[in-house]
Amino acid sequence: MLKKKSRGDCPLQLTTHSAGETMKWAERFSRTLQPGTVLALTGDLGTGKTTFIKGLARGLGLKDCDQVKSPTFALMHLYPADIPLIHFDLYRLEKVGELHAIGFEEYVNDPGAVICVEWAEKAGELIPSAAYHIEIRHGGGKTRHLDVKSPQP
Repeated sequence: MLKKKSRGDCPLQLTTHSAGETMKWAERFSRTLQPGTVLALTGDLGTGKTTFIKGLARGLGLKDCDQVKSPTFALMHLYPADIPLIHFDLYRLEKVGELHAIGFEEYVNDPGAVICVEWAEKAGELIPSAAYHIEIRHGGGKTRHLDVKSPQP
């Protein structure tokens, strides 16, 4: 069962108890997003960042969300959903300069797509201030805690 609550600095805190629950919440959440939205995801390995993005992709209209894979070596994948999804994984990123080389700033400012950035902390100031910040944490077993901070006004 999904639990929602709010805490001081975090407008929305969720607890999910399975990968399927995380995907379902992300799918519903995606329907509130407009093209041009950036989501900056953080969390340890195995917390479910890519699982979250699979649910998001389904909600954006991607027919086969199983094609969503973490682009750890490619740095980026583009999924042709009803609203296109650009998916970055910065886990192996060594220097922010690598992002400049692939045109990261252009992608995160694409007004026609939803952009998800895993390991967003590695992009530093290249993440737009208008991004959602989503931290996913282990909660024991299959439980995950998601802290969702809305973009700064």
